[in-house]
Amino acid sequence: MKNNQKNRKMKSLNGTWLMIKTGDDYGPPEFIEFKNDQIIHFDLEKKSGDKLVKKTSEWNEKLIESKYEFINDNRIRIYRMGKTHTVISETESKIEDTEYEIDYERITPTETELTANKIQKLEFKAEWNNEKIPFVFNTELDSKSIKEINKELNREGQKLVLENLQGTYFASVYDNGKRRTLIGIKEITEEKAILYGFPEIPYQIIAK
Repeated sequence: MKNNQKNRKMKSLNGTWLMIKTGDDYGPPEFIEFKNDQIIHFDLEKKSGDKLVKKTSEWNEKLIESKYEFINDNRIRIYRMGKTHTVISETESKIEDTEYEIDYERITPTETELTANKIQKLEFKAEWNNEKIPFVFNTELDSKSIKEINKELNREGQKLVLENLQGTYFASVYDNGKRRTLIGIKEITEEKAILYGFPEIPYQIIAK
């Protein structure tokens, strides 16, 4: 009975999971996998064209020592302890133990009959937090005023780049030439794209 429970548990952890970034997270994108009672952490490397490959990082965790819960079948929340540093005044501050929540979404191969070249030519609009967001590849997405500032600073603006990991297409958000965030593409046709990997409910949106 215990073996069957363990098998069901490990089956639910199968696959590769994308770390969901929030507005407070400025690090590079990261993935995890669950193997041999370990949580294995991965960074990304560009292989060729739009292909990405996982690069094992030096950070692994023991699954048995981890606290986690499933938000849905393809989303898991891991709780980790850290420190919060609060500045009270110029001469006083305090450090407290804090439990942090980090969500991960299981990636699945993108459902599409379109080629990468075709996808990159499509233009959609998505709505997130009551804001219309252009979903266009290889085009600077910043406002006119920000573009002018970027030009003065000799800085590259934000743009979406189509990239592929293990059959999953991502709209990768680049800022000043560096990959900052990955938006998973669950399904894409010429009429719409279902996007996932967002930090708040409903966790996925439809761009049309």
